[in-house]
Amino acid sequence: MPDKGRIMSQVYYERQSKLIELYKECIIKKEMNVNEAIISLRLIGFSKAMAASRVREWAAQSNTDNTETSKTAKQKFKQRAALEKYMLRMGLGKNYDKYVKLQKKYLNKELTENKYKTELMQLGYSREFAEYMVGKLDKTN
Repeated sequence: MPDKGRIMSQVYYERQSKLIELYKECIIKKEMNVNEAIISLRLIGFSKAMAASRVREWAAQSNTDNTETSKTAKQKFKQRAALEKYMLRMGLGKNYDKYVKLQKKYLNKELTENKYKTELMQLGYSREFAEYMVGKLDKTN
C-alpha cells in the first residue's frame, strides 16, 4: 500500500525537527504550558492525540540541564520564533500575505481582538489557532 503522507523537503524536515526539539526543551524547563505546546505542535501538523501524547511524555521528564545564560535563552527564543514563522509561511502558502496584513492591522490596533479572530476564521483557520495567535501576539507586545 502506498504511503499517503506529506512529502517534505530536507530543509523543511530539518527545521521542523529543530522546532520540535526547542518545544521539548521549553516543556521540560517549564517555559511553556501544556496547552500552548499542544497547540504549537498541532500547528506544525501533529494530530491532537499525538501532540498531547508527546507533550505528556516531555512533561514527565525532569529538568537535569544546568541553567542557561540569558543570552542563550534569547537566542533560542529568536530561533524558535524564526522557525515558527517559517512553518507558518510554508503551511499557509498563498494565504500568508493575507495573514501578515491582518496581523499588522491587529498590532496597530486597527482591529479588535474579536474582529481579528473572526477574520482569521474567515480565512479558514480554526478558532483554536486564532486564539493561540492572539495570545502569542499579546504576549510579545
